[in-house]
Amino acid sequence: MHDHGGGIRCFPAAAVLAAAMLTCAAGDLIKVGDKAGWTPDVNYTHWAAHRHFFVGDWLYFVFDKRYYNVLEVKKANYERCDDGEFMKNVTRGGRDVYNLTEARSYYFLSSGGYCFHGMKLSIHVRRSPPPPPPSPSPDVKSAKGGASPESGRDRAAALFMAVLISIFILRLL
Repeated sequence: MHDHGGGIRCFPAAAVLAAAMLTCAAGDLIKVGDKAGWTPDVNYTHWAAHRHFFVGDWLYFVFDKRYYNVLEVKKANYERCDDGEFMKNVTRGGRDVYNLTEARSYYFLSSGGYCFHGMKLSIHVRRSPPPPPPSPSPDVKSAKGGASPESGRDRAAALFMAVLISIFILRLL
C-alpha cells in the first residue's frame, strides 16, 4: 500500500487485479467465432448452435475496432440488422469481453452494414451448467499423478479471463 498523505491509503493496481481475478474466475471465457473472431462472412448462427451458454460465462469478441464494433440490441433490431437503438455498446478496444449475467436471450451485431455480412450473434443463456461428474477419490487422483487435464484447462481459462478483465479495468483507471 502507498500512503498519499492525510492518512489515505491506496492499494496498488496489483491488488485490484488480484481481486478481479478472484471474483471473475467463475464461468467460461468463450471466444466468439473461434479462430475467425468477430468478422464478416462467418455464420455465427451455426457457430452458436454448437455451444451452450450459462450465466457467469464471458463472451470474448476479437475484432479490428477500426472497422467493426459490438452492440447489444433487442431481438427486433437483431432481425432487421438495425443498429439505431442499441442497448449497449460493448466495444472498447477490439479485444472485448461481455459477462452473461442473466438467463435470457442476448442479441449482438456490428453496425455500419456489417450485420448484413453476417456479423450478428443470437444466443440463449441458461441458469447453470449441468452438475459435473463426481470427482475420483483422492487415491485415484494421486495414482494418476495429480490434477486432471480438465482442471488445468479450467484454471488456464479462468486466468486468461482474469487477465482480460484486468486489462479492461486498467483502461478504466
